[in-house]
Amino acid sequence: MSAAAQARTATPSLRRRVTAAVLGVVAVLLVLVVVLVDVLLGARLESDLDSRLRDRVVQAQQLIAAGATPEELVTGLSGQQIRIKVTTADGEVMGDPGLNPPGTPPPGGRRDRGPGGGRADDPSSPPGAPVPVGRPPVPPDTGSRTVTLDAADGAKVELVADASDVTQVRNGLRAVLAGSVLLTLLVALGAVSFVVRTALRPLDRMTALAGRITAGERDARLRPDRPHTDLGSAAAAMDGMLDALTDAERRSREEAERTRVFLADAAHELRTPLSGITAVAETLERSGPDADPARRTRRLELLLGETRRAGRLVTDMLDLARIDGGTAVAPREVDVAGIARAEAERAAVLAPGLTVDGRGEPAAVRADPQAVSRILANLLDNARRHTPDGGRIEVVTRTDRTAGTVSVSVRNTGTPIADGDRERVFDRLVRLQDARDRDSGGAGLGLAIARGLARAHGGDLTCPPDDDGATFVLTLPVTGPDGTGGLPS
Repeated sequence: MSAAAQARTATPSLRRRVTAAVLGVVAVLLVLVVVLVDVLLGARLESDLDSRLRDRVVQAQQLIAAGATPEELVTGLSGQQIRIKVTTADGEVMGDPGLNPPGTPPPGGRRDRGPGGGRADDPSSPPGAPVPVGRPPVPPDTGSRTVTLDAADGAKVELVADASDVTQVRNGLRAVLAGSVLLTLLVALGAVSFVVRTALRPLDRMTALAGRITAGERDARLRPDRPHTDLGSAAAAMDGMLDALTDAERRSREEAERTRVFLADAAHELRTPLSGITAVAETLERSGPDADPARRTRRLELLLGETRRAGRLVTDMLDLARIDGGTAVAPREVDVAGIARAEAERAAVLAPGLTVDGRGEPAAVRADPQAVSRILANLLDNARRHTPDGGRIEVVTRTDRTAGTVSVSVRNTGTPIADGDRERVFDRLVRLQDARDRDSGGAGLGLAIARGLARAHGGDLTCPPDDDGATFVLTLPVTGPDGTGGLPS
């Protein structure tokens, strides 16, 4: 067995793959949305913070120009995420202690005071409120913006737009969005699973149908209402395959039945000559050497006739077996009209009481001359047996250049063949006479052999309607079974 025949077809779970693909796309889209929202919101919050810082810088410049004291600067500029530190010319620091470098104590050992005497680490505390022991000053966020202004008296004013709230808002939003993404993916998983299960329900029907067919329900079909969709085309293809398999099974059963009937008929046909041979042989044995010579000669002739009949039947059955097995023909350039005339002359010699007429222009085809001769001989033998004395047999050869075929028709006068029997006559061991007279009707294999040989050439043998007798038409392609050759110009 070839490697291609042994290779297994990959059959991954379609539900899992579709679900994973959809969830992957949804997850990517959600991540993009989360990133976009985070970036836009962060940009908006930072823009607002920068705007407040610019406003405070303008306000600080105005206060400095007006000669405001450090306490007034701290009081007027602090708040709304803007932190301020004023360093006087003598090094005293006022404002937010979280803006001092780490480890730098307040000048004079005092804790810095905020505006109005409150705690600088909490400007909202009331004046004189104690600073909690052990609570370190909160430094600004790393993303903060800082602007430093110089006053006329040598003091430095440092304005810091603290981004701690922006960072806190963004971190909270990210946590909410992450939870929303997870929840959305769970909901999408359930929805996609339901949709995929519903969409793939026709596949479940196909599986169930295959089980019903395996159980014996051979006529079950899917019959898709839209055969041009993806699943519809698959269902239509499956129905077509099932129809082909059902037809093949039916033909196999019919062939098996025909074979059974053929074997039974063949046994019946062989039993008669064999019984005759046995009876004549036993009679000759009993008569002994002193029997009447004339009677003995007659019995020997009967024995020889029955033996020949049995031999012809066996030969015909062997020929049919070869045809069923795909008999090989040896095509070459032959003149079908010449073979037809020769067979017509032979029939005229064998049936002097009949008029046999063979005509037709030369028609060259690629065919096996022995097979063509056998076909025409069988047709003419059949015509001789069924043509009454004084009747007529016509053998006509015609060429159809349009179709690229040559046909030979064999027509005899006599009893027409009924419409219901025009195909049955090609069955094996079939005689149309009610009485199974082997002398006049033969074994019933000649027409079956003739049609088998015709089809082996790529042609056919048919029996068209004829109200005044019986007509058989042999049709052969000019090119022959091997596809070569052609009509002469």
